[in-house]
Amino acid sequence: MGLETSEGGQMASARTIAPMVAAVLLLLAPATAQAAFTTTSAAALTASTYTIPAPGNVSATIVCTQSARQATVTVTGYGKVARATAYTFILTAPDGTSTSVTTTLDAVTLIQTSAYAGSRVYTLAAEARVGTWTGLPLTQPYAC
Repeated sequence: MGLETSEGGQMASARTIAPMVAAVLLLLAPATAQAAFTTTSAAALTASTYTIPAPGNVSATIVCTQSARQATVTVTGYGKVARATAYTFILTAPDGTSTSVTTTLDAVTLIQTSAYAGSRVYTLAAEARVGTWTGLPLTQPYAC
């Protein structure tokens, strides 16, 4: 029933070697796995700029008070800009004060008063917007 000494010696050495082989394999396995993930590659990056152009035209009428201290400008149309998400219209009085409106509508009315009645020239600026970015302005003077 018992094992012979020579076989018992082989069994004992196999039992001693097996844990050592397993330990060596466990130590080498992470290095092999990590080696599979160390390859690097880079994708091509393309960057460009976009200058937001001014609207091509603005159709508007102006109505001034007799003293030219107040002007009402009604925009009835304007040239659309590719990629624009909205448009800002700014009416500036002769004294430098201004009012503005940002819209997606085709028509808008702006009213601005001026403390200075000497020049009598109001300026309308139209700017296309792409998100929060503002494009180049198209400016048109209007004399009262």
